[in-house]
Amino acid sequence: MKFNSIDVMKKIFIYLLLSITFVGCNSKKTAEELFNNDASGVVVILNEFYYKIQIPNRETIYFTGIDNEGNLENFTLDINEIIKNRKMLTGTGFFIDKEGSILTNRHVAQPTIDIAQAKQGFIGLIRSLKELLQGQLENMQSEYYNLDTQKSNCTYYDNYGNPYTDQANLSEIVQKQSEIETNFNELLQTYNNLDANLDPEALIISSVCEIGIAYNNTFVTNDKDFIDKNPCVVVRVSEKEDVDLALIQLKNKKTPNDSYIFTTAEQNAKSKSFTKLFSGNKDEEKLKINQQLYMIGYNAGLTLANTQKGINVQMTSGKLTQLPDGQRLLYSIPTLQGSSGSPVIDEYGNLVAVNFAKLSGTDNFNFGIPVEKIKDFMKW
Repeated sequence: MKFNSIDVMKKIFIYLLLSITFVGCNSKKTAEELFNNDASGVVVILNEFYYKIQIPNRETIYFTGIDNEGNLENFTLDINEIIKNRKMLTGTGFFIDKEGSILTNRHVAQPTIDIAQAKQGFIGLIRSLKELLQGQLENMQSEYYNLDTQKSNCTYYDNYGNPYTDQANLSEIVQKQSEIETNFNELLQTYNNLDANLDPEALIISSVCEIGIAYNNTFVTNDKDFIDKNPCVVVRVSEKEDVDLALIQLKNKKTPNDSYIFTTAEQNAKSKSFTKLFSGNKDEEKLKINQQLYMIGYNAGLTLANTQKGINVQMTSGKLTQLPDGQRLLYSIPTLQGSSGSPVIDEYGNLVAVNFAKLSGTDNFNFGIPVEKIKDFMKW
């Protein structure tokens, strides 16, 4: 078999050219370069939510949470009332494709509640209602008997012993007793029906969310700037308890053209046909102790984000303080509430984790969900 030396040289030249290009595109970047390049792909998420309890074959009950004493907050049967009183939270998310898909935390997209505690709160509420109804029933009985006494006073005798009855007054008393009896029976039926709702296993509790986003360097004045302008839907949430991830998507399914799309090192390699250079090791195994990492997010939500120039995302940095264990990354990046769902990147701009929790008692040690877990959730 003959080899054409010119063809061989061409292939070598092309390989070297691609290698130079590859190295150039994946060289370390300064924090300023990373921020200027990536910030456009990070969004602040607003979630307005409440909870509902579905009682089999009965009405739906709404509430917004559980107070410190275990009571249901803003308990109501009126859907319009609960919408007025729904709670609000903010978090961070980032684009991962051109179809408006945004990765964030599950607790941002679909806030959970302790189901067992909520059920106990509901049972406590039912018991309180029964006590209240029982008091009302007793008051009705007492009022009914008092009217009986008044009925006897409607009949009187003249000096000759002839009986006379005040028919007008008697009719009024009889009418009042009839109304009390009707209300009593209705209230008694409600009281008895409450017993049928005391089975916690029959209750279905879920959250109802309305989600929207706002972009970096834009102005927002109220919730409509999120919900109405850039509404989102929850595509799916992780069913694994230890994987706090969720995927939401713009309803128009269009990532703005000027928004950065976050990718992993492996995705970058595949896009440049250099998969082999990255084969053999998992992304998280390439991370080194004390490696420089950056997080881009909305610490403290709109409290810090709001500036004279609109909402501005923040970049914080730190070091990898513990080798990955396959479940989480631990790093010394300071965070505040609102940074949940923020992308954590390395010095090359590769996505290495999604921020999800802080070490209790400190703001300077935080946990991220590693790339392997993200890839498994996204089926990458």
